[in-house]
Amino acid sequence: MQSSYTFELDGEVFRVDGEPVTRTLSEFLHALGLGREERFRRPDPWLGGAPLLLLDTDGRGRPALRSVDASTIPLVTVAGRRMWSAEGLLRRASTPGTQHPVLEALAAAPSVECTWSGTARILTALFEGYYRSDLSLLGQLSDQLDGCRSRTVYYDALAELATTVFTEAQRRRHESSQRAQSQGLEEDFYEGRVDVFGDEFSALLAGEAPELEELHYVDAEKRRFYRPQTIVDLAKLLAQFPKATIVGGATGIPAGANDEAWECLVSTEAVGDLRALYDKTSHWDVGAATPLTAINEQIGKQYPSLSKALRRMGNRSIRNRATLGGSLGAARPDDELIPALIALDAEVRAISLDGEREIPIARFFEGDGRTNLRTGEVIADVVIPRFTGAVLKERGCQIRFTDTYKAAPSRNAGGDHVCAAFSVELDEKGSITQAWISYSGLADHPFRVREAEKELMGKPWSEDTLFTLLPILSREVGQIATSENKQSTLSDREKAYRKQLVITLFQKFFYQHPRSDGPPVELGITSEVLKPNRRLYQPAGTA
Repeated sequence: MQSSYTFELDGEVFRVDGEPVTRTLSEFLHALGLGREERFRRPDPWLGGAPLLLLDTDGRGRPALRSVDASTIPLVTVAGRRMWSAEGLLRRASTPGTQHPVLEALAAAPSVECTWSGTARILTALFEGYYRSDLSLLGQLSDQLDGCRSRTVYYDALAELATTVFTEAQRRRHESSQRAQSQGLEEDFYEGRVDVFGDEFSALLAGEAPELEELHYVDAEKRRFYRPQTIVDLAKLLAQFPKATIVGGATGIPAGANDEAWECLVSTEAVGDLRALYDKTSHWDVGAATPLTAINEQIGKQYPSLSKALRRMGNRSIRNRATLGGSLGAARPDDELIPALIALDAEVRAISLDGEREIPIARFFEGDGRTNLRTGEVIADVVIPRFTGAVLKERGCQIRFTDTYKAAPSRNAGGDHVCAAFSVELDEKGSITQAWISYSGLADHPFRVREAEKELMGKPWSEDTLFTLLPILSREVGQIATSENKQSTLSDREKAYRKQLVITLFQKFFYQHPRSDGPPVELGITSEVLKPNRRLYQPAGTA
C-alpha cells in the first residue's frame, strides 16, 4: 500500500501524503491557500460549488474536458489526474500573444457576474462548452450553464455571451471539418483525432485518452482506497473486503465522511469496461461507472425520457462525475432516475467471482437503502432494451409511449420531491398490450404499480380507460406508501398533495401523448435539445 500520490493542477504537480481518503479536493486546495477570495472554502454544491476543469473521457473512451465540483470530489480520486482552475485559465492564452475566445468574451462583459466564485463557475462552464463538439443547439445552453445560476448572475447576458462563444466554436469546428474532408481526414475528424483550434486543450482532445493507473492507498488513519483497472481485480477486492464501499464518481462521500462505511473504498473509475456504453443491437449495455453526462451524450436522443431525468440530476459539474451505478447502489427512496429506468424495462447486471446475474430494476430494491446485491457483487452494467419498429412488431405492438415527471418545491435537490415514469405499448387497434407505472419519493424505495398495470391490459388508450384506472392507481399506491411508512412523517396536507400527484402525473402522461379520442396536448416545457431547434451556427448555403 502506498501513502502518497500526485495530481496536476494548472501545470503544477502536487504531492499528497497521508491525507484522509474522505477529504475533499476543495478542502485540500483551500488549505494550500489556493482559490481567489477563498472560493474553495465550504462552497455549496447546489449553487455550482467550486468547479475545476478535468481531463476525462466520454462514453466512447475519447478525451473530454469536464467541469467538476471540487467540493464533491474526494481528494484521493484525483490521483494521477490533470486539472485546471479558473484562476489558472485566466493566466493562460491559446498561443503567445493571442487571448482565448472565452477570456476575450468574458472580459467584454464584466457585468455578467459580480462575485469571483460566480465568475469562476461561468469561466469553467464556458471553457467546457467551447470544446464540446456536441453543443450545437441553442436549447443546450441551459444544460451547459445550469451550474452558473445564482442571485448575483445576470443570466440573460450570460446566455447571450455563451451563445456568442459557442457559435464561434461551431464556426471554427465547421471550417476544420471542411479542411479535414478536403484532406481525406473526415473519419479522423469525427472521431475527435484532429486538433481543431490549435491550442493546448484542442491538442489534448485530439490525443490519447487519459488512463487512470491502479492505486492502493492508505491514509494516516489506516483507511484504504483501491482503484483497480480490471473487472477481475475489482471482484477480487470485493471478495477480500466484503464490507468495502464501492464508489464511482464518489460525489456522495463527503456527506458521510465520518461514517465507518468509508473505512475501505473500492473505486470502479479506472475499470474501462465499466465506463463505456456498448450497442448490442437489441439493447444498450451502459457501464455502471459511466458518468451521467456521457450517458446522455451517447444515448439521450434514443431515450428522451431518460435524457429528461438525467438532466434533472443536480447541475452539470455533478452529472460529470455521478454515475448510474452510484445512483442504483445508493438506493435512495426518491431517486430521480430509477422510475425512468423501470419504465424502460431495464435490468441490472451484477458480477462477482461466482459469475453474473441480471436483475430487473423494478425488483432490485428492498427498501431502507438495501438492494438485491449479494456480498461480493458489484453492478457492472445497466441493460436498456431498444424499442425499434422491428422489436415492437415482434412484441405485437405498433407504438410505445414513455415519459417521466418530477414534482418538487424547487428545481434543485433542496426539497422533497416525487418522481414518476410511465410507458404503454399499443397494438394497431390502439389497445394497450403492456404498461409500466413507477414512482419514487412515495415509499421507502422506488416501486412499480403492478395491479394498476394489469388493469390497463387489453383496454383502449382512451379517457374512459384513464378515468377507470385513476381510483385503482391511487388506492394501490396509497397501500404501498402506508405499508412502508413513507407517509408516517408527513403532515395531512402533504399526504393529500402526494395522493393527488399520483393521479395528476399519470393524467399529464395520458394527455401529452396521441390517443384515439383526441390529439396530444403540450403541457409544460419540453426540452429543446430533444427536438429540432435553431443551431448555434448555420453555415452559409445550408437549410
